[in-house]
Amino acid sequence: MKNVDNFKELVEYCAAEKPDGAVFQWLDGNDFKQKTYSEFKSDIEAFGTYLYYNGMKKARIAVIGENSYEWILTYYTTVIGGNVIIPIDRDLTFESIVNVLKDSRAKLLIYTDHYNRIIDDIKKSAGVKAINISEIPALIDEGRKLLAKNKDKYLSVNIDKDALSTIIYTSGTTGTPKGVMLNQYGIVQNAYAAAQNVHIYGTSMLVLPIHHTFGFTAGVVAVMLFCQPIAISKSLRTFTGDLKVFKPENMFLVPMFVEAMYKKVIKTVEDKKMSKAFNALIKTSNALRKIGIDRRGKLFSSVRDAFGGNLSTIISGGAALDPRYCKYFDDFGITLLNGYGITECSPILAVNCNSKNKFGSVGRILDNVDIRIIDEDENGNGEICARGSSVMLGYYNNKQATLDAFDGDWFKTGDLGYVDDENYLYISGRRKNLIILDNGKNIYPEELEELILRIPAAIEAVVYSENDVITAEIYTEDPAAVQLAVKGINRSLPVYKRIRNLKFRSMEFEKTTTKKIKRNLVGAGKN
Repeated sequence: MKNVDNFKELVEYCAAEKPDGAVFQWLDGNDFKQKTYSEFKSDIEAFGTYLYYNGMKKARIAVIGENSYEWILTYYTTVIGGNVIIPIDRDLTFESIVNVLKDSRAKLLIYTDHYNRIIDDIKKSAGVKAINISEIPALIDEGRKLLAKNKDKYLSVNIDKDALSTIIYTSGTTGTPKGVMLNQYGIVQNAYAAAQNVHIYGTSMLVLPIHHTFGFTAGVVAVMLFCQPIAISKSLRTFTGDLKVFKPENMFLVPMFVEAMYKKVIKTVEDKKMSKAFNALIKTSNALRKIGIDRRGKLFSSVRDAFGGNLSTIISGGAALDPRYCKYFDDFGITLLNGYGITECSPILAVNCNSKNKFGSVGRILDNVDIRIIDEDENGNGEICARGSSVMLGYYNNKQATLDAFDGDWFKTGDLGYVDDENYLYISGRRKNLIILDNGKNIYPEELEELILRIPAAIEAVVYSENDVITAEIYTEDPAAVQLAVKGINRSLPVYKRIRNLKFRSMEFEKTTTKKIKRNLVGAGKN
């Protein structure tokens, strides 16, 4: 693995190191397709040449759509050509798409068939050119023809590794989306630093939407540093089938996926009326492991088969993860590594290690960033601040928001936590969510929400203060069961932390496109 400064160096390194190795694999209908590292490099050069000689020089190029080879190709081609890429959230409304295109001053939009119905209106409203992603193979051919005529200026475009290369609009649980400005150096350095903690071997399946930084930096860039194959899963709808086809060794996920996988195992065991036998098997396996005998691969092969048969490592990021999941997956032989990041930091700040996985922690702080904790309370919890090569250049066209986000050269994440003596980071919650009671006590609602969500009947939960009373609003189909279980939770809590008021709802909470609950629309946080 080589430490590189930009995306062009990364592609050249991979093509030299493993020219005939698969980089991307995907299904086109029922047809299995793949590209090698050398083919990927060749496609970038040809597509980039076409764009260069068709006016895309120092331009803003946006891309929107489902995960695909062409989407990734568009990203690499854009930034390697010295242009700026704007990955657009594929779940945005028409109005939001137009706003992003206008605000970013995009010149070209590359889109998938999903947007055919509205593309003419987008072009007219945002004043952009547009290319359907299905046209890209033909445009690659046009680029090759240009290269054959010695039109090769794209190949020698000078890359300023520190210049703006990417604008990513945050979805956020509160407030108006802001354009996060990142550079190539920060992104590849972030991937390289993360790769020092987590070593990837074998096929990784790309599941998360790659318009988000975690899906792209971890699921694409970091895996390429190991020159390993990346299987592209297009959507939730194809996820289960893709597991069977690609049989991945690794996946980068968010807690929603991890919880769904956990529930799938539990439901399968319960449906077969094997819960007691299964739990006994886990106890036996763990006893054997204590004396150096590991039989998890054989004992729990049926569990692993449900995830393709080869899955050995899951890296989870994007939101808090209950440590019980790490323990549970470890019991049947799948390492679940929790990590932490934020878009403004490219995004990874910490991730657990293959060699040392601390349940409850979000991992060891990356080597390319410094972390400090400010405004600590009596327990050492305070706001997490970061500085280093991966921290953003600022918010696009928003000087005040940029000034507000920094304390000197330290970016204020808005998250609360602490660091232990081994440089592992722990998250307590969001500063905006912190509840400070009239008696001065601090309550981290995420801690209580985690306890509530361990109740089988509780589907979603948000905890907040209403008139200085700890209130839990819970989405459930069985309020009576939840109410009884919360009484049990309260008995285990200090008096000041107890949940005094319960509200039940029959519909799920409204969420951002990253599946985080919009807390500003709940209870006391309502606008």
